[in-house]
Amino acid sequence: MTTSTLTPDTPNVPDTDANTTVQLPISQLPASETFASQQPPVQPAAPQATAPASPHYDYPPVRPTNVLGIVTLVLGVLGFAIVPVVTGHIALAQIKRTGDEGRGITIAGLVLGYIGLAGYTLAALLFFGALFLGFIGAVSSYR
Repeated sequence: MTTSTLTPDTPNVPDTDANTTVQLPISQLPASETFASQQPPVQPAAPQATAPASPHYDYPPVRPTNVLGIVTLVLGVLGFAIVPVVTGHIALAQIKRTGDEGRGITIAGLVLGYIGLAGYTLAALLFFGALFLGFIGAVSSYR
């Protein structure tokens, strides 16, 4: 490729000969000529099966939390003793049967209920033991 001599009246245009070929850099080549030999052959599209459209769910449905399990936890925190134990066992049976959520909070309420039951039992034993010892002391002083 040769270029013409620059003069004020001639533009800067390369001389073209019949035997000269212009080679463009790879970045300026059309996409069809860039990597034509490296592209995989085009395969005919497979026939599409026409199936009825089904709804697409992003998340699985949420299972509800067992209400009796929540009641068990609240009553256990509040310090009730026998009520959370009873409602806790009923709630565990319901959770096993229906597959609801809330097993952990139900067990926590049961534990708190049993701790409250043990505390009330210990307090009752101490109270009645002191009452009994006071009664025995009072009776023995009259002899």
